[in-house]
Amino acid sequence: MSQAELVQMMAELLDQKLNPIHVRLDRIEGNVRALQEGQARLEGEVQALKEGQVRLEGEVQALKEGQARLEGEVQVLKEGQARLVDEVQLLQEGQARLDQRLHRVEEDVRTLKVDMNAVKGDVQTLKEGQQRLEGKVERVEEKVDNLTLEMRSHFRYIENMLHKHQAALDMASRQFSSQQSSINYLIKKVAEHDMDIFHLKNDLQP
Repeated sequence: MSQAELVQMMAELLDQKLNPIHVRLDRIEGNVRALQEGQARLEGEVQALKEGQVRLEGEVQALKEGQARLEGEVQVLKEGQARLVDEVQLLQEGQARLDQRLHRVEEDVRTLKVDMNAVKGDVQTLKEGQQRLEGKVERVEEKVDNLTLEMRSHFRYIENMLHKHQAALDMASRQFSSQQSSINYLIKKVAEHDMDIFHLKNDLQP
């Protein structure tokens, strides 16, 4: 066997011995690459988790701030509600006062209606009294007319009596010297007539 064949044989033996080693190395290298890739994925996931955690922390902070704002708004709403309750209480008190005033106004209206009915009755009574007065006035006017006629008659009678008395006086003055007693009688009658005229005048005066 030549040296070249011996070397060839040894090379083949080495290849046979080293081939499993190469296979294992290949598997190890594959495993290493898979581990490296898995590590890279894990590092990416860890980075993503870190970024997500940062985002979550920001969101939590935003939620805390929003909660604080909501608590402030709730406090404002509570204060507003308290003011509204006070205003409602004031409105209820005002409504109660208005109801009392309305009740008093209704009572006043009822009183006014009663007074109005009484006034209507008084007006009716006044109308009836006015009618009675008008009737009395008409009767008084009739009496005045009659009295006027009577007074005119009395004045005419008095004038006639005066004329008669004047004529009697004239006659008496002509017969004075011869009929002294007749003159005295006539003077007496004249005095009586004058007294009658005086009484008639007094009776005719209003």
